[in-house]
Amino acid sequence: MNGTSLRSSPVFIAIVCIGPMTFFYTSGFFIENLIRSLIAFLIVPLAILFANTRHFWFLHSLRWMVYFSHKLLLSIIIFTVGVLLSYELLNLMPTSIGFIIHAFILTISSMIYWAPLLVNCPFRKPREYADKVAYFTVTCSLFFIYHQGTFLYYDSSPTLGFMIAGLTVMLITLLYLFIAWYQSEEQIDRPTVEGHIRSIPTEKNS
Repeated sequence: MNGTSLRSSPVFIAIVCIGPMTFFYTSGFFIENLIRSLIAFLIVPLAILFANTRHFWFLHSLRWMVYFSHKLLLSIIIFTVGVLLSYELLNLMPTSIGFIIHAFILTISSMIYWAPLLVNCPFRKPREYADKVAYFTVTCSLFFIYHQGTFLYYDSSPTLGFMIAGLTVMLITLLYLFIAWYQSEEQIDRPTVEGHIRSIPTEKNS
């Protein structure tokens, strides 16, 4: 088949017509999910890690982050409600305004979500690894269940990209937590362990 007959074939015409329409129809979902994924799973975690290195938690305006880093149940509720509410506002309001409000609520909710896992300040004791793993397991499950529910409610998969990006980052982070927990358990304090078995003689001053 030569080039002229190919260009005049119904298959080629259908591809030319349907291809761009499919791209422009799905690109809105793609760009939206990309921005949401970057905010929730890249920009916010990196910002918290940067704040740790700069000790920003001493600033009074950021003490609320330290507060939420020790409120696991409250952080779970706010993150779940924030993601749900922000996406509903995005669909109820005009796109230009709705997406700005959606991005703002998602940013705050993501900061609260990552706080128990990443916030590291000198004046507060960090969370135990067992608490972090339990917290992360619950949030991963809620994140997955929520998106499966939205797929049924909207009779489509408008947030599929966001769910895939989120679960990927969450599972990688969960694996990292298990590795860090295992490494922390390997560091044995020998005098403390020995003291549980028998008394350690103290050196007498000469």
